[in-house]
Amino acid sequence: MKEIGTQARTPLYPAPPGATRPLRVALVGPPQVPAWVQAFHGLVAGYDWIELTTLAAADATLPKVSGIPRGVRALLAFEHALLGGTRSLAAMPMPSDPPQDAGHAAAGPGDGVSLLDRISSSRPDLVIVLGTKSWASALAGQIECACWHVDASLLDPRHAGFSLLGPMMRRETATRMALILHEPDQAPIDLAASWGKTRATSFLKQREDAFRKLPALLLRALHRVAQGGLAAGSLSMATLELQSQAPVGRAVGLRAFLSIVRASPRWLTGWFRNARVGWTLVLRLGGAPLDPQSPTIGSHALLKAPKGWWGDPFVVMAQERRLLFVEEMLDPRLKKATIACVELTAGGARALGVALDEPGHLSFPQVFAWEGQWYMTVESGYDRRVSLYRATDFPLGWARVKDLVTGRVCVDPTLHHHEDHWYLFANVAENQNNTCDELFLFVADKLEGPYAPHPASPIVCDVRRARMAGKLFHRNGRLIRPAQDCGPGYGNAVVFNEVLELGPTTYRERQLSRLAPYLKRSVDGCHTYNAAGGVEVLDVLGRPPNSAYVEVLDARSATDARVRAPLSDSTEPVVSSGPPSTGGPVHRGAAPR
Repeated sequence: MKEIGTQARTPLYPAPPGATRPLRVALVGPPQVPAWVQAFHGLVAGYDWIELTTLAAADATLPKVSGIPRGVRALLAFEHALLGGTRSLAAMPMPSDPPQDAGHAAAGPGDGVSLLDRISSSRPDLVIVLGTKSWASALAGQIECACWHVDASLLDPRHAGFSLLGPMMRRETATRMALILHEPDQAPIDLAASWGKTRATSFLKQREDAFRKLPALLLRALHRVAQGGLAAGSLSMATLELQSQAPVGRAVGLRAFLSIVRASPRWLTGWFRNARVGWTLVLRLGGAPLDPQSPTIGSHALLKAPKGWWGDPFVVMAQERRLLFVEEMLDPRLKKATIACVELTAGGARALGVALDEPGHLSFPQVFAWEGQWYMTVESGYDRRVSLYRATDFPLGWARVKDLVTGRVCVDPTLHHHEDHWYLFANVAENQNNTCDELFLFVADKLEGPYAPHPASPIVCDVRRARMAGKLFHRNGRLIRPAQDCGPGYGNAVVFNEVLELGPTTYRERQLSRLAPYLKRSVDGCHTYNAAGGVEVLDVLGRPPNSAYVEVLDARSATDARVRAPLSDSTEPVVSSGPPSTGGPVHRGAAPR
């Protein structure tokens, strides 16, 4: 397994069961290739189920996209001058492996050995060719194995990905990036796909987001081949291309420019408003719990941090105490957050203090009891790991006991125990892509692992419902996975999904509903839902409508409130008519024994 610093990189794709040897793939192209090819080469490293050979051919050239409208060419030239090129399509040397790396062969174009001999020596099951169609066809005619030709729609540094312009102009919140394989006289095969957020303000940013997915999509396609779920293809050359989108109509260049101009003010207004206001917690206390089939907020109270904001709320019942573990951001400019604990009392809410503080940004606490101990996981993507913590002095004392995933940028990790197995859900960014798009699943026999990649991973590839929004829970006989809709924007809404099948080798779910808390322009969404002990809690981004606010108490008044009215399941916190002052410090006190 490849090392990143001192961390081993946890694999995302398991070795195919029953495979007796690796899938052998030869990648052939010119000495200079798009940067996404280098990224693909890096993703392959460390997997024993695939053996990749990279070969540079001096006479190969990359194909060009034809038929681009003049207006689109002008738009691209303008964006290139303003923003520079697309990084994933920038010219880079064909990647190669060190000669001593057994199982990989790389040879330069001028080493005296013919290209066909070099291909033959690698004994490939599949050859992937980067070059013009005529050059690739001539090469494929001399190769005794399956051959995929990569289309210009994935290679042209100037005009690749032209079809990605369509979702921008149609104001769609999500764009589908899909690899399609065309074999002669056969129906197209959908190899791998992922939905990402539509970048309405720039085509080059839209294309960069989509092409960052390309290395992982190609790796997933080859994983299907290695598993036997997809044949490598016949001896006739097949074409690997970007899925076409719906037509964009006439005067596309001018219409695209006007679409970008219209979208930019809306994006800037929302960004500045949310950066200034932050998150507010929404508490539903007592009454019928939210129905995931048809969710509504209903009667509620609001809770806001005295300074900065609280987000990612997680509620637990501990010895008749209602505790909220939250991401606490005191100063958004520092881009650093800790995990804090807040107690709901008869008199209001009491900030107990910091439960976990590390050098980087922490968020998304999940706290749970198992075999008489309290445990917690948090998002610590800054350190490329998912770790398990155990309480040493609950609720504020915690010790890190095990790293469950290492060497990966993971967000919103969530553990769930089901039928003698532990399942870890986490969104993973494979190639510096958006952390909202791909949900991976890991499975273990014990809480502390080791965790292996689930055969169905990634289980969701859709920005509109991939990222976790809280713990899995049972409601009305159903197992529900709350997720975020990040298509319109980060944390725009909570989407409830019913888990239909969850096992060590299988996973299936279906979307039930979407919860957007307020139809008000000053609120841009909600992105976490958790419940316990008769308390349901969400967080909303922006300025919620006027509502009752839970009073945030200092240590003395909170203690007096506990003496006056001990907490019970029927006790609700005191509320006030307005938000707390945002100028004072967060009051902290020692947790009562």
